[in-house]
Amino acid sequence: MGELKLLRKIYTCFSLCFLSIVQSEYVMAADEAVSEYILVDSGEAIQKQQINIYNKGRLETEILPNNSLVSYSYDSNGNVLKKYTTHSTEPYTISSSAASYDIYLKGVPENLEQVIFPSWTELYGQDDIEWINGEKIAPGVWKATIVLSRHGGLTGIYNTHIYADGTLLKMLTVQVQNTAKVTSPKTTSLADGSYEISVEGVARNISEVRFPTWTENKGQDDLENPWILGEKLNDTTWKIRVPFSKHNFETGNYFTDIYFYDKYNNSSGLNGPTVIVQGGTGGSSETDITGVSYDVYIYGLDPQTQKVQFPTWTANKDQDDLEWIEGVKVANGVWKGTVIYSNHNSELGRYITHVYADGKYSGAWEFNVVDTIKYTYSNIAYLSSGFYDITVNGIPSNVATVRFPTWTEKNGHDDIEEPWIEGERLSSTSWRIRIPYYKHNNEIGAYSTHVYSYDAYGNSRIIGMLSVDVRN
Repeated sequence: MGELKLLRKIYTCFSLCFLSIVQSEYVMAADEAVSEYILVDSGEAIQKQQINIYNKGRLETEILPNNSLVSYSYDSNGNVLKKYTTHSTEPYTISSSAASYDIYLKGVPENLEQVIFPSWTELYGQDDIEWINGEKIAPGVWKATIVLSRHGGLTGIYNTHIYADGTLLKMLTVQVQNTAKVTSPKTTSLADGSYEISVEGVARNISEVRFPTWTENKGQDDLENPWILGEKLNDTTWKIRVPFSKHNFETGNYFTDIYFYDKYNNSSGLNGPTVIVQGGTGGSSETDITGVSYDVYIYGLDPQTQKVQFPTWTANKDQDDLEWIEGVKVANGVWKGTVIYSNHNSELGRYITHVYADGKYSGAWEFNVVDTIKYTYSNIAYLSSGFYDITVNGIPSNVATVRFPTWTEKNGHDDIEEPWIEGERLSSTSWRIRIPYYKHNNEIGAYSTHVYSYDAYGNSRIIGMLSVDVRN
């Protein structure tokens, strides 16, 4: 097989060996029947019993009396991962994403010595004819695999004749059609962090789908190798997430091609989407004040930018709390400014940030600061339980740690634990602390706990003051 080049209107794609590219504009309707294989009875000695086909000692396929196939897949330890039934109906239609399809011939005499499956596409006659030697896989059953890349990866009509010991038994016609439907955004922003591409209508025989992705800027310098492996959502749908961090946070055109691989490692390909990625400001539109601080980002700046500032103020009383925050460069064209709530009187409500790059206005961002945390604990506890728990929910995910300094009313702070007790993170927004009585001399009376949240930069704020009455 020769080297194939994928051509795009704007960009000349990379050259790849051993891959065929499906370029049909036609996409099948969802209700059209797609075959997973082709099964032919010779008409001489029709077999009605179940036929088991083994590969390396494992049951790979069952041909049932009704001509449906049951396929098995295994993990590396030989355990069955999946068992599924497929069907084949005339007129035969095969998805171009399948990369290949199998033709089974059954019901032939067991003493046959050779079965040949010459195959070619209707387009340009027999210029691509391939004489495929069949494989005997069970008594009276032969199989041939038609690999689409050996026929230019073309869609349209495929013809196969079947000869048994030189005698023509059958003539088959197969329609290969593009069934894949690709979904992706047309445009997106670097502020989103990533975008997703999904492809529906993939042939069920496909074992993996890969999505090579790169940006127009500087060609394929950012092409990830090995190519990104898609996540299988169901039998016919795969998806990937393209994170901008893997592509230098570049703006402009992002290209993705899609490659399907069958169990024999044959492949077929599809020109995927072009996504226009834009710069701009970004961050969450709402955050909780327990997060201590909040980062505002700007993307897509000139990599040569020397200084970025993020003047920030709250909507309350206008710019009485205006602070010019010096930005930090985090990647080429990407800068962030950290807004610390205490520098703005720890106000709730709307915060406004403008962005200046080398003195030039470059964008703005607004976000709301709220207070929604909730505590779960009992106001009264008993020594017999050995401890009590405090859980706090609604803490922003940017919080790096939460500490719970605790002491009893008796003798003041003599029993406060140093360093202050660090909470256990239960989820991205939930933390818990367990207060054992033995660390407080098993005292009864009022136990006080203050709660402090810390961001990743070491900034902190008190977010709660709680009291529990411990009794005998």
